[in-house]
Amino acid sequence: MVKLVEIEDESVYDDDSQYTTDAESESVDSLSEKEYEDDSDFDDDDILDESLLERLVALKEIVPASQRHAISRTASTIGYWGNFGARLVGKLGWVLTTSALLVVFPLALETDREKMMQQWESEQQNLQQNGGAPGQGQMMPPPGLGGPAVGPAGVPVEAPGLV
Repeated sequence: MVKLVEIEDESVYDDDSQYTTDAESESVDSLSEKEYEDDSDFDDDDILDESLLERLVALKEIVPASQRHAISRTASTIGYWGNFGARLVGKLGWVLTTSALLVVFPLALETDREKMMQQWESEQQNLQQNGGAPGQGQMMPPPGLGGPAVGPAGVPVEAPGLV
């Protein structure tokens, strides 16, 4: 049979040893936590209460003056060109939209009127060739160009409210 004997090593319990027991480590941990809590130099509330302006002022002390001036010039240049570009885009947009409204919109209306006129002329030619009954051989003016409005039976219809 085997008999177990515990051998105590003196080096494990020396104060100079780099190894610690569980009881020793717990006492060190609790001590450091208490020291941390009692430390009045480091306060989280001071950091949270610091405003962005205060942080920028503190950066002024860190960043050299020549570098601050270079950053300022770069930011000013970017701002100037951004403003210039925005104004240019706005003016070009205004010119293009007003030009479109003054030129393209009336052109589109005139093109639509021309298509209606061509459609009306083709209908009149078909009626004349087929001897159609709706106008009894009479040519009717195109819609929107004057003349009485004609109802479904070919009877002139007056617009309501006009005498």
